[in-house]
Amino acid sequence: MLTTLSVSALWEDPHFLYWESFEEQYREPIAESKAKFEASDGVSEAREWLVESEIDPDKLPFQPKLVHVSVSRDYDLPEIEKPCGRYVYAYDGTGERDCLVFPIVDSGQTVDYGLLFIEDFEFATVRQKAIWLGGDNIDGDEIRLHGCVSDWLDAGGEGCVFIDPQRRSPLKRLQSVGKILCSDVGTALEAWEWAFGADDNELGRFEIDDTPENIEAYFRAQAERRAITQALTEKHPGRFNLVAA
Repeated sequence: MLTTLSVSALWEDPHFLYWESFEEQYREPIAESKAKFEASDGVSEAREWLVESEIDPDKLPFQPKLVHVSVSRDYDLPEIEKPCGRYVYAYDGTGERDCLVFPIVDSGQTVDYGLLFIEDFEFATVRQKAIWLGGDNIDGDEIRLHGCVSDWLDAGGEGCVFIDPQRRSPLKRLQSVGKILCSDVGTALEAWEWAFGADDNELGRFEIDDTPENIEAYFRAQAERRAITQALTEKHPGRFNLVAA
């Protein structure tokens, strides 16, 4: 079994490393993110919302806060003397408390803060730095790979969620785990493709306990997409560069 790989080691393409360095200047400094989170209130409100949502707050590895989030560009704020074009987040209780905020830890360090908007469960991060929720859990004999943030919260922060919308190579971090449990067939097969190159010999690592209805619907949708792709290609050869994913 492979040892757990660092994030930098997983980004094999120097292009990714370049952009990581380039984007750092546009991220809110982690010390600033931490100070604003610690200064905000909303602990009791977060607990109340979690309980109402049937999530046990005492099982989570952190203490979230329910806040109202406002976002500005730093060049719109007169108090910032040398703006660089980054977003500035502020938390308060004056507006509707619509966002669950919590720290994201990886390799034992707080690297970012998660923003879960409770109205539609849209998820974002303050610094666009984090790649995983539960990254420190990715090791050992077995792990649960969740398909969404709410499932991870419901599990008390056990297991992991891949949250990077732009990169897929960091999924190779799953190579350090013997068995990967997943209740969403689409999430499992994407992880199998990107972490293990869709190697048939590695599919045995995955235990997919999705419902038969969801599995059937997934493969039906895949078949329909391939049929549409083939029909368009045959009708307009060379006109479209379509990929049936």
